[in-house]
Amino acid sequence: MSCARNPLVLSVALVCLTGLLVSPVLAEEEPQEQPLAEVIPSQILILGPLPSPAATEEAVFPRGDHQEVPEIDPGKTLPNPDLKFSVVPGQDLQWEQVDCDIAGAVNFSDEDIHWLAAVLHMDTRTEVEFSLLGGTVLYCNGEKLDSEGSDDEYISKTTLDSGWVTVYGRAVGSTSLVARVNDAVRAEWTLQRQVPMTRFEDFASQPRVGSLAIADGGKIMVRKISRREPGLSCLDVLDYKGRLLASDLGGGKARPVAFLPGSEDLLLRQPGDEGTDLIIWSAPAGPMRTVLRDEPGLGLMKISPDGRYLLFASTAAFEEADPEEGNRRYVHLRERVTDFTPVPHLHLLDLSTGARRLLTTPADKVLDDAVFSADGQSIFHAQTLHQTERPWFHSEIRRLDLVTGTDEVLAQFIGGWEVRPQGLAASPDGNSLLFLGPPEEVGGDHAEHNVYNKQVWQLGLDTRDYERLTKGLNLAFDVGAGLPRFDSKGRLLVQTTDKSFQKLARLNPKKDWAVELIGLSGESLMSLAVSPDGQDLLYTASSTSEPGSLYQAETGGKSHLLESYDADWTKHWLWSEPVEASYLGTAGVEIEAWFYPPLQHPLGADPSFSAPTDGQTPLIVYFYAGSVPTMRGFNGTHQFFAANGYGVLVVNPRGAYGYGDEYADHHAGDWGPVAAADIVDGTVKILDQYPWLDGDAIGIYGGSYGGFMTEYLITTTDMYAAAVSMYGISDLASYWGQGTWGWTYGDMALGGATPWDDPQYFVEHSPLFQADKINTPLLLLHGEDDINVTPGESEQLFTALSVLDRTVEMVLFPGEGHGISGSWDNRVVHRTMMLEWFDRFCREQPEAWQDRWE
Repeated sequence: MSCARNPLVLSVALVCLTGLLVSPVLAEEEPQEQPLAEVIPSQILILGPLPSPAATEEAVFPRGDHQEVPEIDPGKTLPNPDLKFSVVPGQDLQWEQVDCDIAGAVNFSDEDIHWLAAVLHMDTRTEVEFSLLGGTVLYCNGEKLDSEGSDDEYISKTTLDSGWVTVYGRAVGSTSLVARVNDAVRAEWTLQRQVPMTRFEDFASQPRVGSLAIADGGKIMVRKISRREPGLSCLDVLDYKGRLLASDLGGGKARPVAFLPGSEDLLLRQPGDEGTDLIIWSAPAGPMRTVLRDEPGLGLMKISPDGRYLLFASTAAFEEADPEEGNRRYVHLRERVTDFTPVPHLHLLDLSTGARRLLTTPADKVLDDAVFSADGQSIFHAQTLHQTERPWFHSEIRRLDLVTGTDEVLAQFIGGWEVRPQGLAASPDGNSLLFLGPPEEVGGDHAEHNVYNKQVWQLGLDTRDYERLTKGLNLAFDVGAGLPRFDSKGRLLVQTTDKSFQKLARLNPKKDWAVELIGLSGESLMSLAVSPDGQDLLYTASSTSEPGSLYQAETGGKSHLLESYDADWTKHWLWSEPVEASYLGTAGVEIEAWFYPPLQHPLGADPSFSAPTDGQTPLIVYFYAGSVPTMRGFNGTHQFFAANGYGVLVVNPRGAYGYGDEYADHHAGDWGPVAAADIVDGTVKILDQYPWLDGDAIGIYGGSYGGFMTEYLITTTDMYAAAVSMYGISDLASYWGQGTWGWTYGDMALGGATPWDDPQYFVEHSPLFQADKINTPLLLLHGEDDINVTPGESEQLFTALSVLDRTVEMVLFPGEGHGISGSWDNRVVHRTMMLEWFDRFCREQPEAWQDRWE
């Protein structure tokens, strides 16, 4: 298999770099239109000698051929010189760094078998011809290259993108490893171990950690670790020192629900034959017992305060009617909202005996959340029903008495569809129910808000009145990890967004619900588990330049590192460390932004992320510009662009939550102008701050609402040299009417406007109707099965710009929905396409984009 790139699948990886010797000569194999240069390593890693393999039989096989089986795994990274290697019992070998002669040769006896390894770096996409003297096999980034040479010389040609690739070869006798490239290309061999990640596919090896749980006392915990390559998914049990107690618990598809209160019994879920199995496992090495088998539609799960009962949502006791063949009839608008699912309903399970009780039945309403009361005698649950007037949905908060079976409505809350009451938490004193909801109820005389700016509300159980508890704060709140939840001291734990940082907060009812941010390690919280009593935490956190680690802490206490999964991974990769780039916009509002310096690699020097010593560097600007902020956790796409020599500016314009109500509420009814002004301001500011950025070579991109913003921006300015819109909105009216959530999300983002009462608003804010103002080369990427923003949004803008003879291309991905990430291969492809599009117009390097489609 060749390292050459398939038009739709990238299979190269990358690795490392240092000094080398380049000596230009003309290729001798066949005439070339352009001269080639021989790139000869000055040093190389060698492993051997190895014992000779068994002699190949001369017999003729009925079919098939003898294949070489490598003694080592010729991987994608440079081998560790400290790694011991043995194929003979009692005899260890080790990779050694050796000097090559002026021709790149290393001399051995004629029968010696060795592996050799080095890294090749190219500054541009180019065809490379490898030559391995005495070679029997050659690998490039873990992929075997076919030979075009003789028995004495292994010769292989392949096309490689700019960046670093690891080359492994196996040779018999004296050997040399040479690369031949166009003499206009700068290429060099190196043994450097840490390099920038210039190929997006290499993120497949990144460890991903989540599915956390921690027991009361913090001494037993579980976490799942997975990698796309090599395929790995493992749920392990650890003690408080990070020592492994049990591995691969429940198989690769098992996930923890939570530990039971006051015990080390863990509730697990895993796929069954026709539904979901629930299992209780007694840590650290106890038995497993199944408490539910093949439960259909298993959803929400809450454990009672005493740990005996499980409250859960299920579709059991409801049989779906067989769909009628032929035409699909729609009678009610809510039928188009795919998450309006009236089937799941509440059940109660005695975990010790398996006794089960049906609590509610399906109806034309949706179950949003449920929670036990503090004494475990009642259940509070929230459900959403439709209504005829805006915002077309309202919610009920109800109390179901488990003793009498009485199910009463406590209050109604009008929040619409996008943000309904969720994250229910019953106060320990039994006087109130807390939940998360929008800043204010929706509709009527209420002001228009960014409803995603979720706040903490209190419902008095005696008065039946609502009160928003969190006011005047530059914070937004969210559910997750079983939160919000009261701890054993009566304080409410809840996740919060503080600007671009995800944090954990604690609200103290004894101090008028004062909000305290809990100190955690790492810049931004990623995944989190809280013990049943709320006193212990297990979490992962990352920063913009550190992919993440696992920590354990007492709530509010000092964290300690349990595992750093990325330590081994990141020692191969060099990351750009962003710098602060926040600015005061023309509207007089502070706009948060940060900037990733681009990769620089002067000849003979180590690569670094910094300003260029001469010349200018292109810039990429990223934004979502919708209702939520871009977080400052580790972002592989931003690192990928920086590693490929682009400065990357990330902007959180007005409209995002986490910066206070006024900042967030700009999103309600904006659809372009306010956020666009902030993005343009940020672009101008960063060019002023770093004069070495090329103002004529700026790319912009965004996805979903960010795709809309990309399209909208280029109708207002020609300052950008290239743009990529991923699954973006081009016509507000067609998105409003065709997108599954177009009319529900649009109700907030449009500030209540409809196409018939304010048609001019829809025209003025839709890129489609301003297509004649677009001069920036635009790439449209869309999944063909996207029901959120339907592919017609890209198709109609592509049609318009094509009619106008503007530079536009569109790529549709069959089988992909919103995000184009249903498969890892498609994620790699569309991310790499973006780089190629920017290279084409910001660097005037169209070769990779053109080669993709040949």
